[in-house]
Amino acid sequence: DGAFYSLQYIDGPNLEVLSCAPLEHILGPIGLIADALRYAHGKGVVHCDIKAANVVIDRGGAPYLIDFGVASDGAADAGGGSLISMSPQRLGGNAPQSADDIFALGGLLYELISGSSPYSSAATDADIRHTIAPPVQAADGSAVREPVQILIAAMLDKSAEARPSAEAVAAELTAAGFAPRPVPSQYIARQHEIIDVPNESIESKVPLRPTGRHAAASRSLPDASTQTGVTPRTLAISLGVLLVVFLGVVFLLPDTVTTVGPETTVAPDANLAATEQEAEAGRSVDFNENIENLAGRDERVQARSSTEVVLGELLSKMETLEQRAVQRWAGLQYKQAQAVYAEGDTAYLARNYATATEKYRDAIKIVDPLLDEVDEIFARNYSDAKAALDAANVADAIRFFELAVAISPSHSGAQAGLQRARNLDNVLSLVDQGLVLEKNLEFEAARESFSRSVELDPEWEPAQIALSRVLETINQMEFDQRMTEGLIALDEGDYLGARAAFRMAEILQPGSSDPRDGLLQVDQGIRLSRIAELEQRGISLEQSEQWDTAIETYENILELDANLQFAQEGLVRAKQMAALHEKLEAYISDPDVLSAPSTMQRATALFLEVTRLPSIGPRLADQRDQLSRLLKRAATPLVVQLVSDNATDVSIYKVGRLGSFATHELSLRPGTYVAVGSRSGFRDVRLEFRVAPEVDSGPIVIRCEETI
Repeated sequence: DGAFYSLQYIDGPNLEVLSCAPLEHILGPIGLIADALRYAHGKGVVHCDIKAANVVIDRGGAPYLIDFGVASDGAADAGGGSLISMSPQRLGGNAPQSADDIFALGGLLYELISGSSPYSSAATDADIRHTIAPPVQAADGSAVREPVQILIAAMLDKSAEARPSAEAVAAELTAAGFAPRPVPSQYIARQHEIIDVPNESIESKVPLRPTGRHAAASRSLPDASTQTGVTPRTLAISLGVLLVVFLGVVFLLPDTVTTVGPETTVAPDANLAATEQEAEAGRSVDFNENIENLAGRDERVQARSSTEVVLGELLSKMETLEQRAVQRWAGLQYKQAQAVYAEGDTAYLARNYATATEKYRDAIKIVDPLLDEVDEIFARNYSDAKAALDAANVADAIRFFELAVAISPSHSGAQAGLQRARNLDNVLSLVDQGLVLEKNLEFEAARESFSRSVELDPEWEPAQIALSRVLETINQMEFDQRMTEGLIALDEGDYLGARAAFRMAEILQPGSSDPRDGLLQVDQGIRLSRIAELEQRGISLEQSEQWDTAIETYENILELDANLQFAQEGLVRAKQMAALHEKLEAYISDPDVLSAPSTMQRATALFLEVTRLPSIGPRLADQRDQLSRLLKRAATPLVVQLVSDNATDVSIYKVGRLGSFATHELSLRPGTYVAVGSRSGFRDVRLEFRVAPEVDSGPIVIRCEETI
């Protein structure tokens, strides 16, 4: 009397079974849960109670996110959920948001990996709100891979804006090598115990002995356990005796016979019984009378034998007709044959074999046409039955099919037709019911009625046509619904949802071009969205002077669309600025090279180029200032004191020959120099020294002291 909906029954464990499991076993199911949250968040729903107990696993290992009892659509007064799933914002009284679920999922992931909560030491809500979770560590002490560490830290960030989305969580896990997958089978506990039923002893029963004639026969048979059979010796003796009797009959009997007449011989003193009655009375007859009785008896035996041949033929034909249900389609003729057959039996019992034979043959004349007619009768009834079935005439169809089955019980078509005829009332009723439901636009109920009618009779064409029509209508309605969902999602920028809807529509109607057009719009939308996202990223990277990353970003945009002018200009600009930074950094990292006049000239030109730029970022300005300072440094000479022994001839590369001296002062620009000393009879010396304001090298001593 009321509306209801069903829930899937899942009899597996919850996600706690993965606590302290290997990392690859945990992160696969987490990816599926993150995707479930992505869907919920896409619908504006915040779960508000993400914990292990609310993720149940079916026997196939698929995790299910359940218990949306405290879920929120973002209302400020929404609340509820377990403390373990509370984010700092929820604890602070803020309205639920999708980032709260990410925080709870991060805590759940942390607990599954390490075996303990990230806030195990927290005593109050304030502790959870302000305590930074320590780096996650596997329960067995092994290190957790850095990408996973970074992801969990981001999910547990105190700032809601810093947490990744559910979609990003799944993507990061996949990028780290943990694609979404079900829970491994070894973690799914068996829910049904196998009951061990003890063996039952079967009570032995003594079979009943046969009665009557069968009992006597069974008693006459020897028991199988005691029967030993005929020995070969007994068998040989028996065969010998039979052979002797046979030889006596063949060779000795003729010698003992006396001739009575020209054609007949009998044994002396033969006393043959003329009839069975005379034998019973013990009356003896003479020889001639016995011969006459024997001749008459042979005639009766022959007559009876001939009669029985005809009788056998009649009985065979009558049995055939009875197996073809002759009483149901030729009852009168068959009764006549039975009556004549009964007259023949009467004559037979009276030993009037000639009359019996005549009657039996008369009966055969009656049944022979019936045998010739039986196939025609079957064909006519089978045809009438099918016509009645097609006309929905239930009574006639059943009657004709029943007769057809009675005539030919093994005919599969007749048997199937009879079953169809018996189901026809129900089939018609279901079809009528389905037509009413279809008229009332209750298409699912109509489909059920038509399907049941087709199950009862797959060959009933009106039911097939109606079912096909309703299925087509349902398909069209579902197709329209999926297309509408896809277009709405496309308009809202939910490209994944739009793609799923259009894919479903494409499955429903593979030949339709509408889903393909929708998918093209999805691809175009994703491409444009990606381009816009990359454009904003490129601008941000330029503002932060991350030119190498900006170059990569603009190249990605041009891969999507090579004709985008802003990306082309941005790529040129980023490359120019990256080259400028690279040149500046080369001078800054090795300032001594600026002492060379040519190098100083190029550096000065670069400095002027940077100075003329309309606007520069802080990084470039800092590099410009450093180069200016280094140019001044390179242009300012420093006094260097050289010490020798008045005997060594001293020269300095790129400066000149100084000769021999005890002490000498030079003004040198910052840089690295090489001094060489030579003296006759002594080994030459070579000394490299650096001149810089920040270097306090003291006097430079150049003396040749090692004799040759």
